[in-house]
Amino acid sequence: MATKSTTRATRRAGRGPLKGRAWFAIGLGVFLVVASLVVWRRGVGAETARDLRRLSDRQRALMAEKTTLDRDIRSAMARSRVIAEAERRLGLHVATDAQTRMLSDSMLAEPGRPDTTASDSASRS
Repeated sequence: MATKSTTRATRRAGRGPLKGRAWFAIGLGVFLVVASLVVWRRGVGAETARDLRRLSDRQRALMAEKTTLDRDIRSAMARSRVIAEAERRLGLHVATDAQTRMLSDSMLAEPGRPDTTASDSASRS
């Protein structure tokens, strides 16, 4: 019996390069590593696609909100709206013709004319 165990040990020690089962195990390991990398890469790609879709939806929502805000600003800046708010909040009113004075450009351009504000204030008293 002792000879059988020694022959078996020497037969194993005598093997040289890798044989069939070892190559199969290495190939299976490489296949598992490559398959794992492919699955991981596809998962990252799917997550990136979801993020892009979510950001695209957010961008569309923000653009719609910007359009709405631009429209609201234009509406708030309209002359009719400003006049109505000034009348309501500040108690202002549009001046009548009797309350306005029209000045021509020629009156403003002549430096020799006397100051019109002094004559206006004198005539009012």
